[in-house]
Amino acid sequence: MTATVTQPDLILHNGRFTTLDRANPVATAVAIAAGRFVAVGSEADVMPLAGRATKVVDLGGRGVLPGLIDNHCHVIRGGLNYNMELRW
Repeated sequence: MTATVTQPDLILHNGRFTTLDRANPVATAVAIAAGRFVAVGSEADVMPLAGRATKVVDLGGRGVLPGLIDNHCHVIRGGLNYNMELRW
């Protein structure tokens, strides 16, 4: 878990987070404050950070994928040209 004293706005728990940290490759909870991760770790590490105003979401054991910004995917164009031969 990352060390923090910031009270989070949001805690997501009971999830599966792939951290890409070799020492701790999987986390079950994260805390977010002002749009940034302030804690990543186990539920035992993260849940005590919750305050009265913290929204807590139980993910029901689901995996979590990060949001991708500008992943350069032309979904709409592919859909419009689905029945046409593609020439590159």
